[in-house]
Amino acid sequence: MGTTTFYLRHNDLKRKLSGLTKKELDKLDKLSPYGGYDDQHAFGWHTPLELHNGNVYLLVFWKGRLMRLEQAPENLNKKYYDKYTGKTMNIYEWTVLKRFLIAEIERLDNHFKKPLKNKRKQYGLKCMEKTGKFMLQ
Repeated sequence: MGTTTFYLRHNDLKRKLSGLTKKELDKLDKLSPYGGYDDQHAFGWHTPLELHNGNVYLLVFWKGRLMRLEQAPENLNKKYYDKYTGKTMNIYEWTVLKRFLIAEIERLDNHFKKPLKNKRKQYGLKCMEKTGKFMLQ
């Protein structure tokens, strides 16, 4: 099994991969998220994490940072800064992210259940709550 390394470009002003020389690409290939600053950054590119193939990871992209969901509470331990009001709120970034994730999961769950309800009505199926079986009307 191998690993998958994510490369993020800091901004659009840095060089694209197609414009790098072979030496620069070799240096970029040696970047690792486990080293110091010099081992993680090169030519405007950054390696935030590395995943082992075959494992399942939930990834979160929050305010320009890519992280695993397990690492999010440790990384998001600052107060949330609201860019619209220009103030720091009395709530942590992790709490805001958690609320966003829960609301999005509930929205997707309702979106998923909607066609199932329509199918049930279309075929005349009625679910008996106590037995958990389906009956034709």
